[in-house]
Amino acid sequence: MKNPHLRAKLAEVLEAVMPHMDQTPNPLLSSVFHRKRVFCNFPYASHLAEALIKVFVDIEFTGDPHQFEQKFNYRRPMYPILRYMWGTDAYRESIKDLADYASKNLEAMNPPLFLRFLNLLMNDAIFLLDEAIQYLSKIKIQQIEKDRGEWDSLTPEARREKEAGLQMFGQLARFHNIMSNETIGTLAFLTSEIKSLFVHPFLAERIISMLNYFLQHLVGPKMGALKVKDFSEFDFKPQQLVSDICTIYLNLGDEENFCATVPKDGRSYSPTLFAQTVRVLKKINKPGNMIVAFSNLAERIKSLADLQQQEEETYADACDEFLDPIMSTLMSDPVVLPSSRVTVDRSTIARHLLRSFREGDIQPATRGDGLSVLEPWPSLSVTSRRRPRRWSAACGCGLGSVYNLEILNSDRDSERKECAGSRGRPAAVAMTPFDLHEEG
Repeated sequence: MKNPHLRAKLAEVLEAVMPHMDQTPNPLLSSVFHRKRVFCNFPYASHLAEALIKVFVDIEFTGDPHQFEQKFNYRRPMYPILRYMWGTDAYRESIKDLADYASKNLEAMNPPLFLRFLNLLMNDAIFLLDEAIQYLSKIKIQQIEKDRGEWDSLTPEARREKEAGLQMFGQLARFHNIMSNETIGTLAFLTSEIKSLFVHPFLAERIISMLNYFLQHLVGPKMGALKVKDFSEFDFKPQQLVSDICTIYLNLGDEENFCATVPKDGRSYSPTLFAQTVRVLKKINKPGNMIVAFSNLAERIKSLADLQQQEEETYADACDEFLDPIMSTLMSDPVVLPSSRVTVDRSTIARHLLRSFREGDIQPATRGDGLSVLEPWPSLSVTSRRRPRRWSAACGCGLGSVYNLEILNSDRDSERKECAGSRGRPAAVAMTPFDLHEEG
């Protein structure tokens, strides 16, 4: 079956025969027994999780003019199915196998299925929860206006329009809250055992910026804008969202790379944000071990943030040659794009390729060999690793020392020789979607 709409509809059928997770197990109930048999004794059970994830990904590109709105409805029944599968050993292992394959093939020409799935899952989470926040903010404003009597002076027609608008915002907020609860919840249980993909630079910055941004709205000063009269009317579950977000943090918090990436989110992260989160965890009576673990994680991240701040001050005078032309950050793994000969950081181009695949503006046939065609820039990479140490040594000992000045000048001369080959390269230009396409 190739029709993406019909394939997506099969998810509804699968949900209909799935055992209900909140149903009390009772061997005397034949319906429960037969529902479990469908999943446990299915001859192709080992392929079912992969098939479901593939449909989740494929409906992103149906070609239908309404595909953006349709995909959320199509994916709705897939979340409880994935949750049920995760609770079953055989299915959970098949999902973890997909994740392991993705971890080993991150630089393949076509991004692995599970990597694309996680990318789309995070896209949905970002869009859905952000939309829910916007609608709740509008509802809050209109509820205040109505309570103040500002609608009383309106004409009957204008008041009906206001009421209709409030009702519409309520329906939209409820839909986006239901879906965002599912997406964040899915990320929470996936990160309990799948970590390597989430902490990779491809995805770490994205998921961290997402988590911090939503924490800012849920526990920070902005949370007052979301306090509508009745949370349940709009399926708004802030306590569950905060708990799930903190669970994701704790699941990935043992990874050094993940913790070191958190402070780099200049938009939303601050030590105060995590202190506010700890306060909310106490307020909603989360388990003590969870609160202690998150407090320890917050302290660890704060220490890394202080260290990074010192490093940024040390590297403040870094020349443009060592900075990623897109992100303006010090490159840790510089590579050269084959067509334009522009030097960028590997993580930057990796995110660009994954985004391009999602948007459909780069087809597999024009992607060259993906990340495998990127050329390392060894001299720049070596210099990037060595120069900060010399900067740090010079700053620590004081530039007034003649001895240190001589060392610094000598190192600069050697750097000029090391980077002499880079002078013939064109200046950094904006990256195009076809930079990885080899010119024939």
